[in-house]
Amino acid sequence: MVVLKTQSEWGHAPPPQTPYSIISNLPGWDMLKGVRDGDMSPLARVVHIYPRLSPTHFARTLAGGVAQAVGHEGKGCMIYLDPIMWKYTAGHVSHALRKDALISPDKLTFKVVDVGGHRLYAVLFEPQYTKSLMLSWGTPGIGISIRGAEQLVEKMDTMVEVPFENQDSPPAPTWTPEGPAHEALKERIVGFLRHGAIDLDKVKCQTKDVFLYPTGMAAVFCAKNLLQEYRPGLVNVELGIVFHNTHELLHEESPGGWKHVPKVDKEAIDGLEEWLEKQKSEGGGATFVIVEFPGNPTLDTPDLPRLMKLSEKYGFVFIVDDTLGSFSNVDVLAQCDMLLTSLTKSFSGKSDVLGGSIVLNPLSPHYAQLSKRFTESHRNQLFAVDAGVLLSNSDDYYERSVRLNANGKAIADFLHKSIGQPDSPVVNVQYPSLLPSKPNYDAFMRRSTPEVPSPGYGCLLTVEFDSVETTKAFYERCGFYPSPHLGGHVTIMLAYNMFMFGKDKDEAAALRPCGIKEESIRISAGLEDAKDLLDTLQDALDAAIEVKKARKEN
Repeated sequence: MVVLKTQSEWGHAPPPQTPYSIISNLPGWDMLKGVRDGDMSPLARVVHIYPRLSPTHFARTLAGGVAQAVGHEGKGCMIYLDPIMWKYTAGHVSHALRKDALISPDKLTFKVVDVGGHRLYAVLFEPQYTKSLMLSWGTPGIGISIRGAEQLVEKMDTMVEVPFENQDSPPAPTWTPEGPAHEALKERIVGFLRHGAIDLDKVKCQTKDVFLYPTGMAAVFCAKNLLQEYRPGLVNVELGIVFHNTHELLHEESPGGWKHVPKVDKEAIDGLEEWLEKQKSEGGGATFVIVEFPGNPTLDTPDLPRLMKLSEKYGFVFIVDDTLGSFSNVDVLAQCDMLLTSLTKSFSGKSDVLGGSIVLNPLSPHYAQLSKRFTESHRNQLFAVDAGVLLSNSDDYYERSVRLNANGKAIADFLHKSIGQPDSPVVNVQYPSLLPSKPNYDAFMRRSTPEVPSPGYGCLLTVEFDSVETTKAFYERCGFYPSPHLGGHVTIMLAYNMFMFGKDKDEAAALRPCGIKEESIRISAGLEDAKDLLDTLQDALDAAIEVKKARKEN
């Protein structure tokens, strides 16, 4: 019996450790709960972390150099290639959702520098306002990347401040040049979308229909902004439980209104249709509807054909995020107007680079307008070095996908079989093959190919326990890496629902019927030996069983 244990110190990445590692080792249920509730002190010891959570390594060094160069040494500094972040950040820090962290935009200082052929837009602030700005770095996803910053740190001797008169009219951006890897990456994505397609005649995309971004959230952010110009004054609709940053962005940045339909079952979509019909009769409607296939962390799968028919009837743009299903498993481009994917996850699989993509569907009724608008407005923010790493990492994508599918299903089935056994603390497992929505997923599984003989259900699952006490016991004992992220080379777990949705008690209560429960752990299977994973799970289950027995006796 092999029980896995983390192989790194607290706050450090699993091997192989690099400055670019995006997984950490952050054990401790109570520590995570404390961070959720505002105690940021543990984060000061973190060396490796998901880069959208805060500037790390070279990004922090570059930001410090910028602050010093513009005469604000010692201040916090966030740096971007896109001047849109000035207006966004000013609105973000003063938004009512900041609650006790709300500050006036006049607490921010905006500066511009040129360094190494790149124009950078800096947002500077006193360190005590860090909490006010934390989500502004992570949610839009266009903060400078670690490798991009590393490239510019080497050129800091070229840094010069760029004067300007009005922060509402900043100097024009320079962006960052594309390299050969960008086009090769687009070609690879098109190839993945055509591989094992259900009907090749419905996968008409070409490289000109693929747009690359520095993160998956950057793809969401840029798409949202473009679509609000395309269909202005209408409501942004979020269907199901989607990635928390997507949820935060839409909740905060939907000028025409925001609607959240937290479930994706028939009753929920019936309600969405009724709402759309009422909106139509009143001269309103939806800008877009976004859904994940499957959802994160509920893993439920929506009825795509029905939603596509609704989009055609009511004119909204239908966006599908297939990050969890992944290119190797599901073929859904034909069922949406726009396919959005985080390339950070299983596409890369090495947990050392971020990226995102949008693919437009040429068969969409919106295609002519969207293609024109994306082509005219898209500016590259994915550094060539990051594109190169994404391309290299995805060389063995099919091989890794097969392993991730197998390990994800093995974990899900193992935990599911324990439900109902004497003293078992497991009461539910959320995984696409185990849920009532399985037929919706199976309908769009790719065809068998030599590279992926049996497309599967992905690497992510959520396991629910019978109490917070048994959940905590499992979490504290389990040898997987406690960290944000999924689709990496090692198995990762996170008390996701407690951390992301537990602070607001009203929100937590409202989401419980949707499968978002504090007594849950989200697990992302890695590439380890399946038997070792199951042995590790059993060891953690044994600890939870002991807690359950003790509670019974008391």
